[in-house]
Amino acid sequence: MATLRNPLEPMSTAVKGAVALIAAVVLVTLLAAPFVNVTVLGIGGDSVCATDQATTVGAGKNPFPDDIRPAPGAAVTLDAHPRYCTDDPSALQGLLSAAHVVGPLVYFLGALVLAVRLIQGAERQGLYTVQTAGRLRVLGWWMLGGSVFAAVTSSVTETSIAASLSGDGGILAASGLWMWDVPFTAIFAGLGLLTFARIMRIGAGMREDLAGTV
Repeated sequence: MATLRNPLEPMSTAVKGAVALIAAVVLVTLLAAPFVNVTVLGIGGDSVCATDQATTVGAGKNPFPDDIRPAPGAAVTLDAHPRYCTDDPSALQGLLSAAHVVGPLVYFLGALVLAVRLIQGAERQGLYTVQTAGRLRVLGWWMLGGSVFAAVTSSVTETSIAASLSGDGGILAASGLWMWDVPFTAIFAGLGLLTFARIMRIGAGMREDLAGTV
């Protein structure tokens, strides 16, 4: 008789591997903290940088156009978009730099926690149960809404940093609200999870009805 493969693979192995990797990185960081300069979420670093995604530098322009000037104590690098940096960030710039990292990090860790919860619940109670369908639904909504929130937060914080480092005042911090990159992959993945959650809930209900009639 053929061995039944785990229906939760390869997701189960991938999630467990990600948890183990994160735990190892945290452990190494804690062990290395007393001996080296460790930057946590952008706080404690020597510099803060941000790219002005709203401004495009065309080919053949003067290396330092009149409408792109850094603030005192900051520097600007021109590529497809101007990138502003400072080696002496203020407390607000440091907090914005940390927030730029925290949004996507919270989204990723939240998705990982919900995935672990989903897998553990499915291993205990089975796949086609109302509880598993509910956990899958929560994960789907998290991926759908959390990815958008993380993208908007990252865009607004980066634009705010660029505005604080620009010397001409031409960058609007609020422009990050409409300049963010839409996370299409995460959105469609979330919609897919919500669809499968609905299918699993219907299947669980039919299974309960069948068990009640036997």
